[in-house]
Amino acid sequence: MPSRIVLLLAVLVAGLATGCVHVSQPRDKTEAKAPKLSPERQVLSEGYSILYQDARKFDASDLVLLVKAESDAMKKLVNSVGEMGDQLKKDLERIAKDYPGVRIDLDPLPEMEKRKRKAVAMTRVKDFTPVIGKGGREYERTVLLSFSNGLNHERHLCRVMADAETDAGLKKFLLETGKKYDSLYEDATKLLEKEYFAGG
Repeated sequence: MPSRIVLLLAVLVAGLATGCVHVSQPRDKTEAKAPKLSPERQVLSEGYSILYQDARKFDASDLVLLVKAESDAMKKLVNSVGEMGDQLKKDLERIAKDYPGVRIDLDPLPEMEKRKRKAVAMTRVKDFTPVIGKGGREYERTVLLSFSNGLNHERHLCRVMADAETDAGLKKFLLETGKKYDSLYEDATKLLEKEYFAGG
């Protein structure tokens, strides 16, 4: 794999694994035509937008497997996270079409928060870069800790959104999504405890 492509993958993986770094997306031309949201729906749509952007990043989780070698247990977890991200992304796109009060194209983070997250991601690039970065169990532990952190953020986001959501169908969706993130978070935590923190 050419070094330039490897570096690009390392940057993407570092961004993915540092708690779901937000990247601004180009504004859709139809955004100006979107219905005006009530204050409550605006706040919820900001949450749905974050869930969507993070699902897109989790969908790209398999990039981790292209950067360095990994154990079968880690590979299984990464694939599970990627599958969850892919399905959630599709679900949210469907919901945004079916529910006029749900937007997934907002950019809710303040500029300084985006800059901070980008800076955090860039400091992690060295951990994921082949040859000069971490390798073996140390690399896997770093990736799993980062995934665990990101999954923990998502499950809590689903919970607080479900508390605020007034639509019964959407509330159910958020609670079910939160449970899926709970399960992946538990899998990541158990793997860390069993393979990387128990004197292994």
